[in-house]
Amino acid sequence: KMIVSPRDAFYARKKPVKLEAAAGEIAGEMVLAYPPGIPVVCMGERITSDIITYIELLKKENCELQGTADPWVEYIQVLGVK
Repeated sequence: KMIVSPRDAFYARKKPVKLEAAAGEIAGEMVLAYPPGIPVVCMGERITSDIITYIELLKKENCELQGTADPWVEYIQVLGVK
């Protein structure tokens, strides 16, 4: 669910959070499974436990994930003060 507009999320302060602890946070970056390049979560969306489970499954299947500051997607940037 989109909580903050992508524009506002792009310019907001962000902090890194362990992926497994990010449920309920608002995404400050996108996570894309490539190919095909479809976002799993977009900036400004609420991160749910289902999204975290799906990202973990993609990682386990060695899918290429893009869009995050952390290339291993152990952490995800969320809105908040560093």
